[in-house]
Amino acid sequence: MSRRDLPPVPENPEKSPPVMLKGESAITIDGLPGEPSLEARIFVPEDPARTVVICHPHPLYGGTMHSAVPLAITKVLGEKGEGKVATLRFNYRGVGTSEGSYDEGRGEMLDVRAAIRALRARAPSAKMSVCGYSFGTFVGLRAAAIERGVERVALVAPAVRIFDFVKEDATGAGAKLAIFIGDRDEFCDLDEARELASVIDAPLEIFPESDHYFIRSRRKLAERVAPFLAPEIERAP
Repeated sequence: MSRRDLPPVPENPEKSPPVMLKGESAITIDGLPGEPSLEARIFVPEDPARTVVICHPHPLYGGTMHSAVPLAITKVLGEKGEGKVATLRFNYRGVGTSEGSYDEGRGEMLDVRAAIRALRARAPSAKMSVCGYSFGTFVGLRAAAIERGVERVALVAPAVRIFDFVKEDATGAGAKLAIFIGDRDEFCDLDEARELASVIDAPLEIFPESDHYFIRSRRKLAERVAPFLAPEIERAP
């Protein structure tokens, strides 16, 4: 993993306050064998057609499962899913009450794999999607490439100046991919985003006047990402 252009790690990074969305339960999921257990929030309707694992941004910069962008996407999936969509958001190792400590993306990728397995075990017949935001795009795509059986992967604000995305990850995932990015993203300019989209053969959606954090357009972003992750909701009445 490349670490170009990373800003200094703050001593006390600002973190979003914990949130419990409607229908969610707080659970602890097992890590892969020998790996730490993880704090999570889960919502599983009675008979979901789709499951979505949501991967949060960089833990050293305050990223948690409660960060604004992944929370907004989870909320829209819950609102529009109408009993068709199960969601799982979780904290990487060392974040919140998850065991372990930061592992520069290696262990966090294992954490995503554990989350995929945990949600799949609860809805084995449903189709699986993974949504990564920023740092979460890197570990989410790599986990999907290893776990297989993931049908869709959304890459929201992939920080290509910081993390190397390789074509093998996209090919190995065997999933439908899509990229969502702001035109003022501090960690990925539009030329870089277009190049990435070409390399991994993914459609690219650009949000005007939006930075890496989508401060002015989080709801709009979530409403565009959700139907890609769970196309079943488009047919909901």
